[in-house]
Amino acid sequence: MSDLLDYHVALNTLLETHRPLDGEEAVPLMQLDGRVLARDVMVQYDVPAFDNSAMDGYAINGNECESWQVVQRIAAGDAADGTLQPGQAARIFTGAPIPAGTTAVLMQERVLVDTDNKVISRSPELGRDPIEEGLNIRRQAEELRKGNTLLARHQRITPATLGLLSVQGYTEAPCVPQVRVTVFSSGNELVEPGKPLQPGQIYDSNRQMLTAMLRAEGFVVIDGGILPDQLQPTREALERAARGSDAIICSGGVSVGEEDHLKNALEQVGELTQWRLLIKPGKPFTWGRIGGCRVFMLPGNPVSSLVTFRQLALPALQRLAGLLPEQARPWQLPARAGFSRSKVDSRREFLRVMLQPGPDGLVVKPVQQQGSNMLSGAAFATALAEIPPRMQVEEGVELAVYPIADRF
Repeated sequence: MSDLLDYHVALNTLLETHRPLDGEEAVPLMQLDGRVLARDVMVQYDVPAFDNSAMDGYAINGNECESWQVVQRIAAGDAADGTLQPGQAARIFTGAPIPAGTTAVLMQERVLVDTDNKVISRSPELGRDPIEEGLNIRRQAEELRKGNTLLARHQRITPATLGLLSVQGYTEAPCVPQVRVTVFSSGNELVEPGKPLQPGQIYDSNRQMLTAMLRAEGFVVIDGGILPDQLQPTREALERAARGSDAIICSGGVSVGEEDHLKNALEQVGELTQWRLLIKPGKPFTWGRIGGCRVFMLPGNPVSSLVTFRQLALPALQRLAGLLPEQARPWQLPARAGFSRSKVDSRREFLRVMLQPGPDGLVVKPVQQQGSNMLSGAAFATALAEIPPRMQVEEGVELAVYPIADRF
């Protein structure tokens, strides 16, 4: 096991050493949102399927003509029968097929129609300028061509890509299997919310918080409950969870105290890859495996648990779910510091901040409660601001920030 790692070294290591789950499963169309493709999905039909009008107006033959005789009317869903001869036009609507012989489509606002609705001519708006060949015509397959790649492997399905699959007539798509994650909290002091508290006890918040974040990202969550501060029950619980999960997340019990048994239990039943990082908050963050099941052990302080989950465990889990390393990496934005701070730390720090618009871009200001046990501060933060080791922060300096809130 190596020494303490810098955050970026740890993140890169996690992204490089975790791979998408093997296999694939066919997922119905209406259950695809958020899933990740296990292989390429191909274009089945040209889009557009035929040449069609981009405007309500008139399909014409002869761009050099001064007027055109209207000989037919074509609406969306109609067939385009016949061929336009030079000097002829067809009344046409958006999405309707273009009749043979069409050289351009003129917007209805840019032509004049005589009283018997049979002859159209150039309006003053259209002027005397040459009409561009193919004006306002959507050509067959100009967007998508049959046989090309529609969506590539590792693509995460969004509502827009789900619509794209629908356009192609797909009713399902091949996806990486959903990652099953068992979530534990650890500590004799923890009590389920709603139960009476005894002296020295506190309510468990980490498991509920982690479960919510995991479900929001599309993972299948298994509630492992609260682990006691005892080595043997902890070992047995980890082994049992590993048999039915792709990953395990534990919070608490991973520090250096005599009652912290998770690290020892993992070393006995599996493999401890890394213990402790040079970050603040979250120094005790640990990862390893039990057989093929990945294990992530987060600090017990709720803010430390939140930060290490979002910045380290979640990217690794997203790799298991099928994303590429660059897709799984936490989303980062530049922003200016709206504060100054002379205090420095040897660790890389992630301040809980509020993102606000400023005259020259985004500005960040720290929330008041910055303690690793102060979830009330993190609950109202919209981002994490990264402070490099030994850096004094001056107002206006550019910082890397990581949005953590949907309301951002």
